[in-house]
Amino acid sequence: MNRVEVEISYKSLKHNLDLIKKITKNKNIICMVKDNAYGLGSANIAKFLSEDSLVKAFAVASFNEANYLKYYVNKDIIIISHIFKSNYEEAILNDFILTISSLNQAIQINNIAEKHNKKARIEIGIDSGMGRIGFNISEDSIKDIKKINDLNNISIFGFFSHFPVADCDIDDLDNKKWTDNQEKRFDEFIEKINKLGIKYNDISISNSAGILTNRGTKYSSVRPGIILYGLLPNNSLSKYDFKPIMQIKSRIIYIKEVEENTSISYGRTFISNCKMKIATVACGYGDGYPRSASNKTFVIINDKLCPVIGKVTMDMFMVDVTNVNCNVEDEVILIGESEHEKVTVDDICKLTGEFNYELLTRINARVKRVYKD
Repeated sequence: MNRVEVEISYKSLKHNLDLIKKITKNKNIICMVKDNAYGLGSANIAKFLSEDSLVKAFAVASFNEANYLKYYVNKDIIIISHIFKSNYEEAILNDFILTISSLNQAIQINNIAEKHNKKARIEIGIDSGMGRIGFNISEDSIKDIKKINDLNNISIFGFFSHFPVADCDIDDLDNKKWTDNQEKRFDEFIEKINKLGIKYNDISISNSAGILTNRGTKYSSVRPGIILYGLLPNNSLSKYDFKPIMQIKSRIIYIKEVEENTSISYGRTFISNCKMKIATVACGYGDGYPRSASNKTFVIINDKLCPVIGKVTMDMFMVDVTNVNCNVEDEVILIGESEHEKVTVDDICKLTGEFNYELLTRINARVKRVYKD
């Protein structure tokens, strides 16, 4: 029995992948599995997704992530972030696709590839408005990309960019207009690249928000992230039935009755106002359950919602079970649903001010991942 475990549903993951294929009319899919597939286990998630013929590649954020994932999939792995010089050689030898944002990077990668008589595959980042990495949209960038294309030991896999506000609220007309203009600028830049006769395999700009708002989906690939895992970048974009693939469960490890005016946990932030029955749960912020949930959120025990009381500690937190028939080692649903009750990631985020992406990726490595279906 595990103190805390994450249950991950392959059935729901497949449902979400199939829905993405339907929305995008069967475009190629680059699955975002960075940060351990948003905390859910990149090896198992990618291995399952790789069985689909439309999944063409997996994107990670670092060389170490790519080096780990290579043992589990036989499809392209894109390091869709900065890669350090010290990793260039090994990345080239592993045939990872390297993101570049400058001519100087490309030259350095080309020189190393030449020593090994290899063609290094690169993904060229275009900064169309994210302000993070990538070539600026300019004539100087066009000239640099032409020089990159002329390097003997470089093969351009593709071009990509990223939407920063495609997930804006449906009534946010300013950011909608800004995103429309961003997409137009990217389109015009790619047209100039095409006029140079540069050969490449792929273009993508459509992230989860882009997929949901039909932006950038005309290009060869889309790059779903959070929607693969059943969450939305913005709940106002909720017209599609994505299913959460994750439940988090723990166990009761102790039950006691306390009298009125008894303080619970650090800081004495909760003091009982009557006689109460309190259960201690074997999970804490060291497992990824947010400390900001203290005195705010609820868990499910035997199909009853139970409030979290007192501050969440590193390995445990307490809940009020005064009106619940329960015992030590009974299951506690932190995120998920029972027959009549449900607690979602977004429910917790509304109460704590957390970010749903962050809550997922915070799940600690010591938490057991269990895959079902």
